[in-house]
Amino acid sequence: MRNYFKSILFLLVGMLSTTSCSIFEVDETVDPNNPSLESVLNNPTLNQINFLGVGVQSVLRNGIRDFYLNTGTVGREIIYSASTDNRYFNELLGTQASSFEGANDPNGIFNTYYSAFSQTRRRSEIFARSAETATALTDAQKAGIKGFAKTIQGYVLLNLLNMQNAKGIRESFSDLSSPGDLLKPGPFGTYASGLILIKSYLDEGATSLGAAGAAFAFPVTSGWTGFNTPANFLKVNRAIAARVAMYQKDWTGVLTALNASFFDINGSLATGPNLTYSTTAGDQTNTMWHTKNDNGAPYVVFNDHIAGAEAGDTRVFGATAKVAARTTARQSGAAVSSTHEVVKFASNISPVSIIRNEELILMYAEANINKATPDLVEAAKALDKIRTSFGLLALATAKPAVDTQAEYLDELLVQRRYSLFWEGHRWFDARRYNRVATLPLQGTVSGNSYVIFTGFNRPDAETQWEKRNPN
Repeated sequence: MRNYFKSILFLLVGMLSTTSCSIFEVDETVDPNNPSLESVLNNPTLNQINFLGVGVQSVLRNGIRDFYLNTGTVGREIIYSASTDNRYFNELLGTQASSFEGANDPNGIFNTYYSAFSQTRRRSEIFARSAETATALTDAQKAGIKGFAKTIQGYVLLNLLNMQNAKGIRESFSDLSSPGDLLKPGPFGTYASGLILIKSYLDEGATSLGAAGAAFAFPVTSGWTGFNTPANFLKVNRAIAARVAMYQKDWTGVLTALNASFFDINGSLATGPNLTYSTTAGDQTNTMWHTKNDNGAPYVVFNDHIAGAEAGDTRVFGATAKVAARTTARQSGAAVSSTHEVVKFASNISPVSIIRNEELILMYAEANINKATPDLVEAAKALDKIRTSFGLLALATAKPAVDTQAEYLDELLVQRRYSLFWEGHRWFDARRYNRVATLPLQGTVSGNSYVIFTGFNRPDAETQWEKRNPN
């Protein structure tokens, strides 16, 4: 199966080719979200549908590394301590923010997540639109493709929105059914309207998956094992919907979505879909892995992550920890000396979680803490599942003073910090609970002014595209 995926990926690259211009080259009028795929929008063959389906799953991995790198550094979890480029620990730590309206360079190197997620959104749309016209597909198969595509769109758009924050995302753009309008971008919305749009994608996808029959009409990778039928994939859709409801502070919505997901408070924390990698020619490797004690470009950890951990927490200490002590401390610029590095990934083909039961249990705890009538007993049950899974005692024993809603929320954020380490969540959690001031390394240190962004700047390519193609 792996060789099949890699061989047809080469054909897919040709089908999805864009113009010769870079995605961020603004000298030409190019829609940075739109691969040229008109050839498959008119009654594609089953082979073309397969190519498109595999392609969406392949490009879904694009942008993840930079998404985690950017959020991890801004959220003061990790630093990509590259010897040859200090932008990874200067610009992302905010020392240049005064030159770029309080955030990053809109023409700089930290925008690849934006183009990657935008292209995955567009390719998912193309996949669904192509299936609509395919006479070789049944109505159920078309529904399965639409449900899959809408779920992927929801996932990548939530990542994109959380990076942009108040700047919002482009909520509509050129309609594939109107070729003359392909270069007419739609408007950007607010953070709140972006969440509403993403929820609508996921809800539409859920409805389609419910009408999709017993199997998908295209190959799915091993990363979806356990979720490779429409019925089980619907559980992934609902897990992502729970995450959206969490950002909307819709606690009843969180619990409703969790009940329809693969959430299991007694189940394995690792259950969930993954992005997969390989060393096969033409495929991708996991570039978030590095050799231990690498002195070229290691991913190192802020020391406060170690200092803030509870004694005995196996996420931080011991053989199965996500971090490990370096032989020698690593200096990243003037202000950060790291005694530890990231060891989350065993090799360059280790999978990356998309969403897993561990996070769902934490969302269950958070919803029970915050809902109109808090249920701290249920919250404690969920938090204890996490704590005891990683070598810690239950709350009643370890922290008997934790009793109020506010204290439970503090504990919840601590457990999210260590369970979801370097997955983008700490920065977003600090932002949504107005706790950015609690993150380390702010203000003037060693002559440099360190700033925590509230969101990333919109890439200049998007701005220029809009200017050249006004509505």
